[in-house]
Amino acid sequence: MQNLVLAKARECVVRSDRAGALGVLRSAIQEGTIIPRDGVELMLAVRRGSHEAVLQAIDALGWNKSGFYRFIPKAEHAFA
Repeated sequence: MQNLVLAKARECVVRSDRAGALGVLRSAIQEGTIIPRDGVELMLAVRRGSHEAVLQAIDALGWNKSGFYRFIPKAEHAFA
């Protein structure tokens, strides 16, 4: 069930256990309990995003807004 996967991932993020959250998401993708595109996007957020951005991404999927959230890492520099 996707909600259980998201709850486990959220718990890992709250405890600042990024490796644990990545493991939960990886397993969910392999088991087919989460859409691969959404799982990979959450994995990107976990690896590169701020704590708030990751929680926002998890919440968006929890609200059944698949494809709604798109993680875009912030650039370290501004384009002129």
